[in-house]
Amino acid sequence: MASENEKRSRIAATNKPSLTDDVTLMLRSITEKRAATMTRMLDEAKAHGLDDKFAIKAVHDYGVDNGQDFKESMVDPHDMKEFADKFTDNLEANVYEMETVKSTEDDFRVHFHYCPYVNRWLRMGKTTDEMANLCDICMKGDRAVAENFDDIDFDLGSTIAKGNPYCEVRYFKTRKTKE
Repeated sequence: MASENEKRSRIAATNKPSLTDDVTLMLRSITEKRAATMTRMLDEAKAHGLDDKFAIKAVHDYGVDNGQDFKESMVDPHDMKEFADKFTDNLEANVYEMETVKSTEDDFRVHFHYCPYVNRWLRMGKTTDEMANLCDICMKGDRAVAENFDDIDFDLGSTIAKGNPYCEVRYFKTRKTKE
């Protein structure tokens, strides 16, 4: 069984950026500050006996807001190819070093090869279990984006925070039923 230090070292070794232009580095710096702010708030809440439920709700709501804006920017919110193009055609794609691995009318899969959140959490001394939990909370926002669409759902595969060399993100066509 690998020690905590070995696990953290393995994550640090795989979470290496290849894009280092000034704009991407500035955006990563901002993203890392956001990661640190959220993490410090969760640490402080825990010190006061609170659990993570408030953060999960806040990140979810943030994702719903972002998803609404994203949907409104689309010509056809039922077009998965347009969804995929908009998702990866921005500066944020460079921040996370996104690679589209599949883009069809029904399935969009993208790998994130770098995570500034993980980079900050490693520097903050977070354990692998803490990073996995923090990642799960953060990804509630990405999951919530899909809630704005009648026929798109979200699946998160393995992540950098959990020791994978990249994060596996998938949006796919589905038939949602209204509750």
